Amino acid sequence: MHQNFLFETMTILSSDDRSFLTHRLPMAMAAKKVCRSVWVICKDTGNCDEIREIGFDVIDLPMGNAPLNISANFKILRQLNGIYKSVQPDLIYHSSVQMCFLGSLARLFTGNLPSINAITGVGYLFSSEQPKAKFLRWALSPVLQVLWRRPGTITLFQNPDDRAVFIKRGLSAGNAPLIPGSGVDDQKFRPVATKSSLWKNNRKLVIGCASRLLRDKGIPELIEAIKIVEKNYDIELRVAGDIHLKNPSSCTQHDIEKWSKILSVKFLGNVSDMVGFWQGCDLAILPSHREGFPKALLEAAACGLPLLGSDVPGVREIVVNGYNGLLFAKGDRHDIARKIEKMLIDQKLRKSAGKASREVIKSKGLSNRAVEAAFVELFTSIKTRAAFANDR
Repeated sequence: MHQNFLFETMTILSSDDRSFLTHRLPMAMAAKKVCRSVWVICKDTGNCDEIREIGFDVIDLPMGNAPLNISANFKILRQLNGIYKSVQPDLIYHSSVQMCFLGSLARLFTGNLPSINAITGVGYLFSSEQPKAKFLRWALSPVLQVLWRRPGTITLFQNPDDRAVFIKRGLSAGNAPLIPGSGVDDQKFRPVATKSSLWKNNRKLVIGCASRLLRDKGIPELIEAIKIVEKNYDIELRVAGDIHLKNPSSCTQHDIEKWSKILSVKFLGNVSDMVGFWQGCDLAILPSHREGFPKALLEAAACGLPLLGSDVPGVREIVVNGYNGLLFAKGDRHDIARKIEKMLIDQKLRKSAGKASREVIKSKGLSNRAVEAAFVELFTSIKTRAAFANDR
């Protein structure tokens, strides 16, 4: 049967193939429904063939290891400009602040073709209080106001707090659309059979944290909180994630070696089987200082785990305090320790919160299916110039 596509060609700019597969697939599958041809532009780390097997065309764009390196970014910009001129997309999608910046610069030479700048988290540039970040905000804000407010540019957010920040800075229109999260496969990420009592057979309470090992993710204060809790309770913190030395906020190898000496802490590095990881935990925690919409907590919630998280943008969109988990003060190791202890002691809360987590995925439209449908609606509204519902 002949399909009538809304667009001929769409390009999706993602930092690398791995992040595309883990965070952008529902959006990209929606694009396949409305576009005849969808090109994924990303750094090849060994997973591009998997993207091709799903049905996308892929262009390798080496991103380098220094996102704030001006020389490297100019090289990327020249390559990206050449790609846009060759592919000639009639719909452009940029994911993350850095990709939105570079993609918008390259788009200057493509006319006013429809472009979506997806802010998946404000990142180092807008969240850090380090002097370098403050200077970059001051220097780049006027440029970004010009780039991101051009005709045909749509800024897309994952949570209302990030949208408010960008509107206040003049970087986004007041009616910018919002689609919460990047989706989770709730058929793949599922609860396991009812777990036995924590104290049966002297089993430890297993706390899972999946995160890049950055200071802005709250890893240092989480470790300090675990040191407090382990004095009185039998627990184990399992951390899935790697250090990212290219990020100014990265923890160091020395940090990890020092923290690994703590008996209750296990650093697992990059974990490929996240379903197995979450199903082996009793609760999930994310002490991040700010998020767009945390994929890790989405997956944990789909596995029916109670959640613990910082009371910050993005995290409080998935952690409903007192319902499917508990929120704690950002950066406060003592409050983190208190909330861990409360969840450990209150088995009734832990059980009800785990059940509620699964319900939140459904009620807030956070499954892959729901997110894909929202993106089809967004793409359709761009083509037909219809309004898109902001708060979904």
